[in-house]
Amino acid sequence: MATIVFCEDDPTIQKLIGVAMRSTPHRIFIAADGALGLAMIQREQPDLVCTDLSMPVLDGFQLMDALKADAAFTDVPVILLTASAQRTTLDEGRRRGAVMVLSKPIRMADLRAQVETVLAARRSPSPALTTT
Repeated sequence: MATIVFCEDDPTIQKLIGVAMRSTPHRIFIAADGALGLAMIQREQPDLVCTDLSMPVLDGFQLMDALKADAAFTDVPVILLTASAQRTTLDEGRRRGAVMVLSKPIRMADLRAQVETVLAARRSPSPALTTT
């Protein structure tokens, strides 16, 4: 079981995330903006963060920068969700450390599958650490 924090300001998408993730064994937390998300991340110590790019208070990039600046969270993978299809936005998300950048709208089944992919990669040993 993993702990996942979702940062999403759209109430409809928040509900969809809650429904989509209900059938998983994970502990799910949903914050309505980046600042609340950062506080929730600090409190819950998640295994994964999924954040929208465009949010009030702190946007997704600012949230990712705050996590990167805190040694306790530099290894926490981040999935960035964005309605922007601009190549520069997608590249910027990866440059700032997102392990995955997903374009909205996204089917909730696809989001759940991508979450499981990232969590599985986090659980498997790094090839650099594997000994033969």
